[in-house]
Amino acid sequence: MSEIRPIPGQLGDGEIPGWRVFTTVARGATHRLDGRPLQDAVGFATYAADEPPWLAVVVADGHGGYPHFRSARGSQLAVEAGLRLAQETAAGLAAGRPGREISLAARTELVPGLIGYWRRAVEQDLSEHPWTGREQRMLLPDGDMTVPYGSTLLLAVLATPWLLLCQIGDGEVVMVGAHGNASLPVPADPWLDGYSTTSLCQPDAAGSFRLALVDVAASQAAAVLLATDGFGNAQAADPWYQPVGGDLMRLAREHGIDWLGEQLPLWAARCASAEGSGDDTTVALLLRTENSPAGDATVSEEDLTAGRSTLTWPTIPVVPPANPAPPER
Repeated sequence: MSEIRPIPGQLGDGEIPGWRVFTTVARGATHRLDGRPLQDAVGFATYAADEPPWLAVVVADGHGGYPHFRSARGSQLAVEAGLRLAQETAAGLAAGRPGREISLAARTELVPGLIGYWRRAVEQDLSEHPWTGREQRMLLPDGDMTVPYGSTLLLAVLATPWLLLCQIGDGEVVMVGAHGNASLPVPADPWLDGYSTTSLCQPDAAGSFRLALVDVAASQAAAVLLATDGFGNAQAADPWYQPVGGDLMRLAREHGIDWLGEQLPLWAARCASAEGSGDDTTVALLLRTENSPAGDATVSEEDLTAGRSTLTWPTIPVVPPANPAPPER
């Protein structure tokens, strides 16, 4: 098996013509209190020199606890798998293929590729770091070797004219129009009950992936938000995505895209705090820079969604704390 090498992707921001991406992650207050590691992971890749340009972002949430005691590593490997498969996917999106053909390829090629790469990465990690004695006692009888690494995965690949969304497990993908209208383009998972989630480590993982293919121009998407459940569980509104979408466009109009990117770590930290969900919180935000809301004088207050998620949006401080500590890993 070939060596798994580092890949493009990091905390921070990147851009291609027409789009910016911002990413951030915050360790949950309950994880700090219990001494548990950060189990979320995020990464992105931007290729502005390619023709056409494309970007990809991946968010993952390790399950944590027994029997997923290596899930912090599992989520990192999930991000790596997503970004490794993104380049080939982007080429297909930009090739002028019809949507039905792209969707079929995503189901029959991308999804198996993601699962296969992740499982091989787990196998390599285990060969380099064998089970400790304590870990061996935590293994499930006859359990799959990937169970301790269990993780969700959310992937977005953008290459005009298409945006491909791919998800297994909880968390949310929210698409927002310029007027603040928000929607959930990825089909719901009937197995999610607030206590358990589908996972890369399950034997039939391929069948639990949900996909969506979006025509970016036709949808008039202005923003796409990917977030782990630590973000959604911290919101006061239920459902939360519509007021949050409205707030995003209002704030972009009032302060600009750069300001939104600066505030994102503060919002994630607030969600991860004891006043929020207390859980690890990861957010990736894709923002359209062409005809962005900050420069669109035609957007009126009446167009924006009334009501806000009062826990984590209007009450967020807009000035970063002095000498902020780096995120813990």
